[in-house]
Amino acid sequence: MAETQKQPVLKYLDYFFVLRPMLFYPGWSTLLAGYLITYKAYLYLAPEQMLSLDFQKIGLLFLIFAAAMGGSFLLNQLADVQSDLKNNKLFLISQGHIPRKNAVIEVVILFALALILAWRQGAEIFISVVLFCVITGYLYNFKPFKLKDRPWWSLWANMAMGFLAFCVGWFAAFPEFSRQLFIDALPYLFFNTALYFYTTLPDMEGDRASGKKTLAVQYGQKTIIIVSFILFLFSVGAAFWLKDFLALIIVVPAIPFFLLTLFRQDTSSTIRATKFTILFFAVAVCLKVPFYFLIMIAGFFATRLYFKRRFDFDYPNFKGKG
Repeated sequence: MAETQKQPVLKYLDYFFVLRPMLFYPGWSTLLAGYLITYKAYLYLAPEQMLSLDFQKIGLLFLIFAAAMGGSFLLNQLADVQSDLKNNKLFLISQGHIPRKNAVIEVVILFALALILAWRQGAEIFISVVLFCVITGYLYNFKPFKLKDRPWWSLWANMAMGFLAFCVGWFAAFPEFSRQLFIDALPYLFFNTALYFYTTLPDMEGDRASGKKTLAVQYGQKTIIIVSFILFLFSVGAAFWLKDFLALIIVVPAIPFFLLTLFRQDTSSTIRATKFTILFFAVAVCLKVPFYFLIMIAGFFATRLYFKRRFDFDYPNFKGKG
C-alpha cells in the first residue's frame, strides 16, 4: 500500500490506527448492551433515566476495553503477517510501516493499562478483562494453542470475545455473579456468532493459500452462510423471548440483509450484511445513550481521513468489499 503523505504527524497516528479502532465499536456496543440490560424493556430512555447512568464509569469502561481490544488486535496482526500480505489487508505491520519491536512494546503498554484500570473496577470486571486478553491475545494467536488455526476452537474463542465484552458491561450494572448473565447474553451471543461466521469468508482464499484451516476453508461458503442464518434466527427468537428491545432494534432491520445473503450466496453480500448490522447495533445503543452517536461519527470520519490522506485508501466504507 503506497504512502501518499510523509508528514510526521500522520506517521505517528499509525500507532493509533493500527489498533483497528473501527472494530472497537462492536465491542463497545456489546459492552453497553450488558450495562443497559436493566432497561431492556425500554425502546429509549427518559431524561431522568439517562441522567441516572454513570457516564464517568461508562467512559472508563470504554478506555479499559479499548486498550484490551487494541492490544489483542495488534497481537493478531503480529501473528498474521504472511496471511495479511496474501489477503492485501492490515498493512501497517505487514508492510513495515510500524516495526515489530515497537508494536510489541505497544501491546505491553495497552494490556498493562487495561488490567490496572480494570483492577479498580472490581473482581468480576477484572477477571473478564484478563480472560479477554488471554483468550484473544495469546491463546487465539500463538503456539501451542493458536486457536485461530483450529476451526472449532476459533469459533469458541470468538464467542468468548463477544460474551466477555457483554460481561464487562453487565458486571458494571450488577457487581455480583448470577446465572441471569447467561440468559441476558443470549441474543447478543447468537448475533455476534452469526457475524463471526460471515467474517471468515472474505479471507477464505488467502487463508487456504497460507495453510490456515478456518471453518470457511473446511466447510465452504454455502455451509457457512446457512449456519450463520440459523444462528441469526436464534438471535431473533431470543430477543423476542426476553422482550429485549435493544436486541430487537438490532436484529429486525438486519433480517433483509441476512435473507439477501442467504439467497445470493456471495461474499460481497456477507460483507455488506456485516457492516450494516454492526451499524444497526451501534444505532440501537444510541437510542439509549445518544452521546455514543457522536463518538461513532467522529471515529468513522477520522479513520476515513487518516487512511485517505496517509495511503489514499478508501476505508471504512459500506461497500460489499473489505
